[in-house]
Amino acid sequence: MPKTAWDKTEDATSGGAGAIPPEDDSGRQALLRLHRRQTGRRVLMLVGVLVAVGLAVAVARIIVGDAPAPPPSKEIAQDLPADALAGLPDGTRARLLRDTIDRPAVFKRVYGGHPADLCTAILELGVPMSDWKPDPFVAGFWYCASELVVLGRTAPDGRRATLFVNLRGQSEISLNTVRIKLNAENPETVSQARASLVRVLEAVGARYGWPWPEGVRQAVLDNRAASFEQYGMTVTILPEDPDLTGDLPGVVRVNVIVEFPVVDLVAPAEIFAPFAWEVERASKRKRNRPVGGADSQTRDTRGVSGQAAE
Repeated sequence: MPKTAWDKTEDATSGGAGAIPPEDDSGRQALLRLHRRQTGRRVLMLVGVLVAVGLAVAVARIIVGDAPAPPPSKEIAQDLPADALAGLPDGTRARLLRDTIDRPAVFKRVYGGHPADLCTAILELGVPMSDWKPDPFVAGFWYCASELVVLGRTAPDGRRATLFVNLRGQSEISLNTVRIKLNAENPETVSQARASLVRVLEAVGARYGWPWPEGVRQAVLDNRAASFEQYGMTVTILPEDPDLTGDLPGVVRVNVIVEFPVVDLVAPAEIFAPFAWEVERASKRKRNRPVGGADSQTRDTRGVSGQAAE
């Protein structure tokens, strides 16, 4: 008799000939077949890529050809001269090979504060000073100046001692020179007048951050012409000749000039050739002014450092 659905179910559970394979085994076989198919696809893709690369290299070699072989290193070495400077003029060659440098760096001290602060410092000593302002007679320059200060009492015949201070700079923020002018016509107040001059000079040194050499003070007291230089800054004492001024004995007239240096190693950017795209704008630039004092060519060269001037 034919088996019913219930009989077939029983055979499956009992492991008879008509039983369905266990579920775990059938799942494992399905996964194995899937893995084989994926592996086959990957191998075929790899083979295809290798074949394509090989064909591309072959085509490129046919079109371009093989690259030329580099020349032997011996041939390159033979083209170089034994002396790389052999073709230069003798003067240029000697300049490049000498041990010394063209422009040795010399330490220079410049006035780093704002000139208006020094004008104020002198004002606080009792010397009436103007504001730091543009010079109406010299374009681009700035200055501050004192009134003519009377020192001590005036003699019965009208002779007196006066002091005048003037500061000048090539721009609003640069200080070039400090000039102190003393006219001591009254012999009775000469000592007081000289002390006042030294006091103003010391105020400049204090603001500058450097005490003057002892010889500067002594040259002023001796009314002796002299020039001192240190770190690029110069102090020049220039007494006026009484034979030229027609003064009586005991009259002292002297100029004390302090000049701050120019930093030679700081070059304005405009001296370098601009880029092509900067040519149009280069003509509109304002030239940088030198840092520090006036050009050394404009300085009074009278006097020897620490010695009396000739």
